[in-house]
Amino acid sequence: MAHVVPAALGRLLAENDPSRREEAWAEFVASQSKLILYVARRLGGDHDAAMDRYAAVLDGLRQDDFRRLRTYVADGRSEFSTWLVVVAQRICLDERRHRYGRSRRPAGDPTEHDEEWAARRRLVDLLTAEVDLSSIGDNGARNAEDTVRLADLYHALQAALGLLEPQDRLLIKLRFEDELPMPEIAQTLRFPTRFHAYRRLTQVLGELRGALEDSGVEDAIP
Repeated sequence: MAHVVPAALGRLLAENDPSRREEAWAEFVASQSKLILYVARRLGGDHDAAMDRYAAVLDGLRQDDFRRLRTYVADGRSEFSTWLVVVAQRICLDERRHRYGRSRRPAGDPTEHDEEWAARRRLVDLLTAEVDLSSIGDNGARNAEDTVRLADLYHALQAALGLLEPQDRLLIKLRFEDELPMPEIAQTLRFPTRFHAYRRLTQVLGELRGALEDSGVEDAIP
């Protein structure tokens, strides 16, 4: 049940005895290793790179007396496995930024993360179907007004995405950022069939389109 905290997690967070807590942590890791390894491997690289990310996720989950794990709320909105995928991905991305640093862009440029921004561009193009963002021009030709407009559009989309349920945000990410095929997405998110996943994606895109329109975005240039 989505509203039930996994037994291994419940025991871990309730245990105060140091030695028993170590046992509870080992039990939790054993119960979630398959999922965490899946996230670590899906981000690419060789076996060593994947294992480095796996270790980073475990370290991140254990930090500050399991601070991240304590933020999970079993409110019925999403399963723990879905929540853990999102958290593990964030830890992996944080680890990559820490290791390699951020790309250097002019201040105020919303394209600081090229891959993420490209994914957002594809999503906005689909939602608005009015103006191709690429028609604005490349970074070298973009003037200050265009940069501000792009930043406004980016933040409007971020706000719209923030209104979605966690599983719906993950659905959007898997489709538009990771560019996974729908059969794989359906399996990852436990949809009965890929057609159920397509149907939900269509519904979520409609919700995003409505949220953007409510914020005053009618085309790809706010």
